[in-house]
Amino acid sequence: MRVLVTGATGFIGSQVARQLAATGDHVIVPFRAGDDTSRIADVLPSLDVRALDLTDAGAVAAMVAEARPEACVHPAWYAEPGKYLASRENLRMVDATHRLAEALADAGCRRFVGVGTNAELDTDVGVLAEDAPPLPRSLYAACKLGLSYSLAELGALTGMEFAWARIFYLYGPHEDPRRLGSSVIRSLLAGREARCSDGLQERDFLHVADVAGGLVATLRSGLTGPVHVGAGEGVSVRALVETLGDLTGRSDLLRFGVLPRPAGDPARVVADTTKLRTGSGWSPRYTLREGLADTVAWWRGRELSPPA
Repeated sequence: MRVLVTGATGFIGSQVARQLAATGDHVIVPFRAGDDTSRIADVLPSLDVRALDLTDAGAVAAMVAEARPEACVHPAWYAEPGKYLASRENLRMVDATHRLAEALADAGCRRFVGVGTNAELDTDVGVLAEDAPPLPRSLYAACKLGLSYSLAELGALTGMEFAWARIFYLYGPHEDPRRLGSSVIRSLLAGREARCSDGLQERDFLHVADVAGGLVATLRSGLTGPVHVGAGEGVSVRALVETLGDLTGRSDLLRFGVLPRPAGDPARVVADTTKLRTGSGWSPRYTLREGLADTVAWWRGRELSPPA
């Protein structure tokens, strides 16, 4: 299958491109000159690389018309920790996604898998099924939710099948060092204290390779509409951090309760993954401990100075 994968230099997109290439698909990856390709350096020769800025509507339409992908997985988004939730870049990504989807539909693309977030929904519900009530609390979440509606209608008008994969909480190799898992690992491996909240809130954590596997499974299935990609079980942040302390041998450096929880932080956010599991046969490859061990192993020996 000819598959367009956006954001292929990113945390999720690189794993999607890698998994599709490994199964023999023709993987088309657009990215800008100067983008960091380190996450996919070893598989670049097997990818169909296109120089492209997704915000250039004319260039996107021309590339899609020439490449004629049969399907698309679209993880590309602005995601800088600490900034992305309120950034107006979200608005530009909405526009770019609409133009991309239009070009794909016009070129005869059969299937489009967009990537959303659990934050589109009322996370106070706890266990979130696809029909949980919407309640975005940031510009990022509102933009994602709006796209899930408009792209579904575009798909209905054009005949392009549309699925919206909502991601929950992820970790793994190549993660931004400012995010929870990598931040704790880097501190512990460098012999620094890992300062945390009380960690009693429960989250649905999934290794990035399993997240990508869920996206690929959604792509290959006949699933449409919202699809939740998660482990399907909750674990406390404290338990995750304690596992990292055990895996690094530096539990003595863990400091719980020294940081406040974010305002409005929900007590429990877990994915109901019944639709994905029954509709595609997908299941995670990693247990939480195995996935965290893989992540710790990746960070060992790398630069461990404090993140900017």
